[in-house]
Amino acid sequence: MTDSKVQSTFDNLLQENARLTALLEAHGIEWRQPVKPVEQTQPARAQVRLSIEQKIALFKRLFQGRQDLFPVRWQSKASGKAGYSPACANEWLAGVCEKPRIKCADCS
Repeated sequence: MTDSKVQSTFDNLLQENARLTALLEAHGIEWRQPVKPVEQTQPARAQVRLSIEQKIALFKRLFQGRQDLFPVRWQSKASGKAGYSPACANEWLAGVCEKPRIKCADCS
């Protein structure tokens, strides 16, 4: 599209806009959006001091999950490889845990 065609299209759109605006106003139809006051982007923070117990309770509430399941970090002495595995109350318990024959991930 050439500059003259773009300008012509723009002028036509402005004329169409003016015609439609006049038509709305002639019939008493409100078409302008009411201006809303600018809202604060961040609400004012109240200075609140929490006790250690309150902080712990807040943390637990926000990040609640299973209390009986948590990760345990491990590191291989041979390779230096590290990772996390689910904690198990039966780990290495004779008659229950079948490590190292069965991996923890495959244990029921």
